[in-house]
Amino acid sequence: MKNIVIKGGSSGVGLAIAKDLVQENNIIIIGRNQQKAQLVQVKLGANVKVVIGDLSKASERMQVVSKIKEIFSHIDVLIHSAGVMPHTAGENINNNLLSHYYLTLNLQEALVNSRVLIVTGNPRAINLMPICDIQNSVLARAGWLVTHKTLLMFLLANQLENQNTTVNSFFPGDVRSDLMDYTKTLTNTDVPVGKYLAISPDVKHLSGIFFDEDGTVVPLNTKKFSFENAEKNLRQYLS
Repeated sequence: MKNIVIKGGSSGVGLAIAKDLVQENNIIIIGRNQQKAQLVQVKLGANVKVVIGDLSKASERMQVVSKIKEIFSHIDVLIHSAGVMPHTAGENINNNLLSHYYLTLNLQEALVNSRVLIVTGNPRAINLMPICDIQNSVLARAGWLVTHKTLLMFLLANQLENQNTTVNSFFPGDVRSDLMDYTKTLTNTDVPVGKYLAISPDVKHLSGIFFDEDGTVVPLNTKKFSFENAEKNLRQYLS
């Protein structure tokens, strides 16, 4: 059995992945809503434990990390599925970038020979959107979100390389969730690519790669996405 941590595993994409993995693995679900997370824990069974905390707040991050380390001394898979559609630049930065980065960084000692997965947006949009720090509209914030998450993949892949830990991103497809009004109306609740990327030996040694909902590698625009560009563009947020 593998030890798997799913950030945002009490609803939407994270819950769909947890359902696929729970029978043969030990899972920690990180959530902000205790009642909601505990209901999921009861539903999924004894292999699931819950850690409650808001990772967008620096004051709660270390509490979450400490509780995870009490349960797992080693983490085989860390899945970042939590996120919000932000109303402000600050909300975007804290929820969709810093929460992923600092959770990974603070769990680094437990992430050896492991896999880190980042759930993100449609690959076509990611390749088309410019990398820009302006977040003065809904579209601009959405573009910032998907491009900077992709840059984060490259940064973390480089930082964890010496630990033989891979970092990849994937588009889960259009899945029912509470993220936006239109996603609440979707009927699909399955994300098979999540389980594939978490445990398949086919992708064991791949890192810094973007996958679509079918598990197919998506070539990224190399003029925008690289470790060098990630380091340059993310420095101001992660210092």
